[in-house]
Amino acid sequence: MHAVSDILRRPMLLLFSLLLTGCAGVANQSAEPRTFLRGMLVQNAEGYWFEPCGLTMRHPIALMGEPLEREYARQSLGDGWPVYVEAFGRVSIKGVELTQPLLVGGSLKACDVDLPDIKLWAVAMRGNTVFELRERQIRVHYRDSLRQLGFKRPEGERLGAVRRWQQTMATGGGRSSHQLLMEVEKRDCEGPRGGWYALTLSAEVDGLFYNGCARLGDLQQWRLFTRYRTADTLLTRRLSLQLDPDGNAQLLEDYLNEQPVIEYSGRWQQADSGRLQLWLDSEEAAGSDSKLVFQLDLEGRLKLTHFHPAYGSELELLPSGKPMMEHHELDWWH
Repeated sequence: MHAVSDILRRPMLLLFSLLLTGCAGVANQSAEPRTFLRGMLVQNAEGYWFEPCGLTMRHPIALMGEPLEREYARQSLGDGWPVYVEAFGRVSIKGVELTQPLLVGGSLKACDVDLPDIKLWAVAMRGNTVFELRERQIRVHYRDSLRQLGFKRPEGERLGAVRRWQQTMATGGGRSSHQLLMEVEKRDCEGPRGGWYALTLSAEVDGLFYNGCARLGDLQQWRLFTRYRTADTLLTRRLSLQLDPDGNAQLLEDYLNEQPVIEYSGRWQQADSGRLQLWLDSEEAAGSDSKLVFQLDLEGRLKLTHFHPAYGSELELLPSGKPMMEHHELDWWH
């Protein structure tokens, strides 16, 4: 009887072990860092290639999520024709993985559009109306009539794949008001020029209904992280850089000799071509060069672009914090 029990028990233990291993694998996979990628998707006889905005190198595509291949075939004008894409993905040894597409469609000029200070941008067919979700406001632009409404941004509601914002704005000394209901859903949408979007807009303003496509804004900041650090292989000192969304920065310098960590305050700003400028308030840290300029590479690392008297020319900082634009209202892809 005990022998039979042992025989039955072993397959159950094996099955239980496999389930645990599978769950751990899924958890580890979902915990891998992802990167916001934007650039040109190109196909030739060798396969698909990705050319990031602001960078000149071309990278092979190792993995593409739906509907990238379908939409590229629909929008490309032939072999080697570039199509603009935005996606969350990863950079592996094999190449670029575009796992979660956000937008497909457009030319190289699309790389010049950054939508600064706008968290979410949408355009509706009706009246050529634009909706902008900003830090403190939701703005409604009626481009055909050059009219604009600005609602105080309310707390967004999470309803499955839908995000909802609802607000009232009093006018005329409180005698009248404007009403806004805006919903953005993770659902395929085709724009007026044929572009594919991962987000769909539905809105009602003062009793009129609007439908269209939506996209993320602040495109430069989506590639940034809140913290960066030097690699563990650097044994002489450890640098840690913190970037705040408001433009403030803090640099921590540890010489790994049991002495107190040195703290420097400063400010940061993004520049063209994926560059980040950092100014440190301390003259001791800045030396004769008050500004440090970093290049943001495809994998999200910051690389010093010039020689600096305090940090040399090979300084590289790796992402170690959360994404700069991480927000519970815009987490359709988590």
